Amino acid sequence: MIQNNYFQSNEDLKEHFYDLINWNEIVPIYENQFSDAKLYESTKNIRLEMAPTSVEEAIAYYEEILKSCGEISGMYVSQVASTVDAKGLKFENGDVVHPKEMVDVIQMYHDAGLGPAAFKRKYGGLGVPSIIKAMIAEIMYRSDSSITIAVGSMGLAAILEVCASEEMKQEWIPKLISGNYTVTMGLSEPDFGSDLPNITTKAVKNGEEWLLNGTKRFQTVACGINGSPGITLTLARTGTQESGARGLSFFIVENKDYQIQGIEKKLGIKASATCETVFENSKGHLVGKEGFGLVKYVMGMLNGARLSVSSQGTGIVTAAFEEALKYANERIQFGKPIYEIPAVKRMLDRMERELAGMRCLMVEAAYSVDKYYWYEDGREVSTEESKTAKFWEKVANTLTPISKYYNSEMCNDLVYDGLQVLGGSGYTEDYDLSRLYRDARITNIYDGTTQIQVNAAIGGITSGMSGTGTFRAYLDHLAKGSEGNKSLSEIRNLFESVVDTFKLIQDQGTKEAYSFEVVESAARVVIGYLMERSKNKSKSRKELRTKWCKEFHNDSYAILTANHIKLKSA
Repeated sequence: MIQNNYFQSNEDLKEHFYDLINWNEIVPIYENQFSDAKLYESTKNIRLEMAPTSVEEAIAYYEEILKSCGEISGMYVSQVASTVDAKGLKFENGDVVHPKEMVDVIQMYHDAGLGPAAFKRKYGGLGVPSIIKAMIAEIMYRSDSSITIAVGSMGLAAILEVCASEEMKQEWIPKLISGNYTVTMGLSEPDFGSDLPNITTKAVKNGEEWLLNGTKRFQTVACGINGSPGITLTLARTGTQESGARGLSFFIVENKDYQIQGIEKKLGIKASATCETVFENSKGHLVGKEGFGLVKYVMGMLNGARLSVSSQGTGIVTAAFEEALKYANERIQFGKPIYEIPAVKRMLDRMERELAGMRCLMVEAAYSVDKYYWYEDGREVSTEESKTAKFWEKVANTLTPISKYYNSEMCNDLVYDGLQVLGGSGYTEDYDLSRLYRDARITNIYDGTTQIQVNAAIGGITSGMSGTGTFRAYLDHLAKGSEGNKSLSEIRNLFESVVDTFKLIQDQGTKEAYSFEVVESAARVVIGYLMERSKNKSKSRKELRTKWCKEFHNDSYAILTANHIKLKSA
């Protein structure tokens, strides 16, 4: 793979960081008027030592993190990715063995302090907003998915900051960070994947202890990394089987207390251990309140996972585009680089602009979380602040599944084209496109398939497009500054027709079957506004962004027109 700093060499990502994101809006909210820095002055708590005292200090802090991440990802991880993929995993006597090259670069990430990016400073984390987490994930996923999954898995435990007791937070989060734990979502079972309300893993109280029995499938890195500690955040039944979702609770179970039955042989992400785990009177630590496991805690954890996959799609496509562009400029056919062949250049141009749209959506989804997630801190807030936070929470609950669906589907689409640019060479294992192609395929499957994401988003879109609906208000917010853009106005009007036509469908089954067309249309409208806003704010690449917007809007008009025709026929 191309070897360079994956932050400093990415002009589009840098422009987002330096010019397009309004840090004066995000930083004071996230930093709670720099309360960590003030607390450090009075307590000298070493965990708060890096807390910024101003917006400028925060930006400089974030910049150093991204540079460090870009250096490790682009200079080291990228160079062992193909070796790690080729070696894969071994399963010996109940133990999973990872390649040494993988273990070494994972340690580099941990030594740089990048493992606990998801946690607040007071627990030993980096203390960065969701936008920076998204950028870190994109950079890491560009270099390799299997390695990034292993390091980034720790971020799943950020849900503990929301739902665990303060005592449990203080006990577990610093331990996860200092011990370089892996973290797994213990949800799926052999007979229950998305149908989580009917899972059968059972938790029974024995005195003061909870003991779990059952089997979980598709448990990513549940084994740890070559003997390293790990936990599974496990969904288990504490009520009767008939109690459904309300009978499920959430537990921490350490990997020393369960067995690995085996690992899956997969199409892609070959060095990411996908385990089947068996609980036999395994000790569990109840998180939060009994019975709230699925309805509150797991849903919160899945939202974080959706954002991560949105970044994964963006990172993989960045790698595919850069590798394809390099090849196209170097491969000579008919006396010229194939980049100069119009059909090839057209594919690469589409990859570039669609990637720009994916990054806009990734950043915006993370931004929507930053605009409300602080509200979970229990701060004293005014009525107006509460109203604003609740608005952005509703936006995030719709935008998060949209970003996961869209960026994962577009990832598959664009990596397909990237491989096509390389032709027969792309189909061989001599080039990284074949690995990227295989790894891309999981993105629209795990952490909720595209169909699940569409189901999660459709209600927020259709009800949100009522006269006083949240999604309508959000689109109006995005439209500010682009009111005179004729293309965007036509697309917005077409989207209104798509939603109105969908609402006229009477049969519920037909509605469910055609939800995709509505969610896809919504995604294109949102991204169109975001790309136009980026063009308007751009200082150095306005001409390029203008070109991207024109072609993106043309494609969107065609897509929405087709979707409207499909809905009318339904």
